[in-house]
Amino acid sequence: AKAIKPWTDAYNLVRPHSGIKGLTPWQRVNNLLGNDS
Repeated sequence: AKAIKPWTDAYNLVRPHSGIKGLTPWQRVNNLLGNDS
């Protein structure tokens, strides 16, 4: 259980995803909301 938070943070905030053009999921959400990164 302790390992899940660091993993999800890295997955969503740090790791680029090829399916969304190298953005992190967090960057993609911000872009959809008009807060382009």
